[in-house]
Amino acid sequence: QAEVPPDAPVEPRPIEVNVWKYIPDSATAVTMIVTLTPPTGQAVIYAAGHERDATLFKGPRSIDEVKLSGPIVYVKLYGATSFDIQYTNYRLRE
Repeated sequence: QAEVPPDAPVEPRPIEVNVWKYIPDSATAVTMIVTLTPPTGQAVIYAAGHERDATLFKGPRSIDEVKLSGPIVYVKLYGATSFDIQYTNYRLRE
């Protein structure tokens, strides 16, 4: 059994967010503004299959694009206790 250092950071549990409530289901990517509390927090947002292409959002507020592979994106919070997402734009499948 491997020993884990006591100061090893705990990987946050992903929070599921359904984006198809806000954008068309043919979208392949969405641009979002993410507001984080506290402002020193960070969030990593990704869709299933795009874990390696995850987008990092830094507080208090940042804007970037997230690739989509379905209706759900996952949000992992690092040092943030809450988040708010505004959807500004999206790209549709050709």
